[in-house]
Amino acid sequence: MKVGFLIDRWEPGRGGAERALAAFARRLVARGVHVAAFAAEGRVGAPGELSELVRVPARAWNAIGRGARARMLARDLPAAARAAGCDLTVGVRHLTEVDFFWPHGGVHQAGLAARREAHGLEPDAPPRGRHRTYVALERALLEGGRARRVVCVSELSRAEIEAHYPACRGRTVAIENGVDLERFDPARNAEAGARLRASLAIGRGTPLVVFAARDPLQKGLGELARALGRLRRWPWHLLVAGPRHHATWERLVQRGGLDASRFTLRREVAPEALFAAADVTAHPTWRDPCPLVVLESLAAGTPVVTTRRAGNAHRVVPAAGSVIEDPRAADALTDALGQWIERALSAPSSPDEVRAAVAACGEGPWLDALEAELMALR
Repeated sequence: MKVGFLIDRWEPGRGGAERALAAFARRLVARGVHVAAFAAEGRVGAPGELSELVRVPARAWNAIGRGARARMLARDLPAAARAAGCDLTVGVRHLTEVDFFWPHGGVHQAGLAARREAHGLEPDAPPRGRHRTYVALERALLEGGRARRVVCVSELSRAEIEAHYPACRGRTVAIENGVDLERFDPARNAEAGARLRASLAIGRGTPLVVFAARDPLQKGLGELARALGRLRRWPWHLLVAGPRHHATWERLVQRGGLDASRFTLRREVAPEALFAAADVTAHPTWRDPCPLVVLESLAAGTPVVTTRRAGNAHRVVPAAGSVIEDPRAADALTDALGQWIERALSAPSSPDEVRAAVAACGEGPWLDALEAELMALR
């Protein structure tokens, strides 16, 4: 059996969707399935990650806009998979057709609205530029029935998709993201966490708050900085992991009232070390269909402060963190962070109690469910 994975760039370390796609590919390869990734760019990483990587011709994309590039890829990736004799296709973004559609970002229009909210703008503005193309491709795929199965990463995402595209009801299923519990075992990563704290010159007497995102604005970095700015009476340090363009985000954090001694920005931090080093993970997101940050932190035994706009917020039970209704709830966010910082100083959380919140979210059952949905399409 041959399955084609369709994506613009095969780069498993890049983000949540890419990492999830790579985990699914490894599972299928281990089952004896021939998995070919069809992408414009990328490279194969660890052995067993893929059977092959097929690069779709670039068609002089440097000379065209991102919308035109998306339209070409949406057409060319499925065509390349068909020409290669794939029995089934799996896709995560803009496509003209696919068997197993797995939109980790949920509805594109909803993502745009959340980003505008994070900027303090009117959320319901019509899409412009390349975003019109993305929305049109998504609508054709979901409303036009060109996606045979729509696999949503959370019930929140499923409700959002069905509300925007009612015609796809009956073709949707919710399979919440899973997490590798062994990889994030606190005992296994204690040394890596200690090394990270040492590199920051942060002793155990100073609570470490971590924030991880490629898109800091939509994930609530501004709101986090302002909340921490109201908690300066306590010793703590903020580590922001993941973003590029540090100068932009340094200015944002400083506008929240934090001086340079209270925070560090690093583009690349191994997630195992990050959550092992942390005392609390802050994810006050404006929208996130099913953030891996939440699952990985809980699996590492580190409590999480997030919002109801995270699709897996229901996993953050009282023993494992705090959930506020909205990132704009400044007092609630400040109080929640203060509670966990104070607890880190006096009576740190039990890692086992925190990990119990995701005991049912292991990678094995998650991949089993995905595999079953895919094979049902044969």
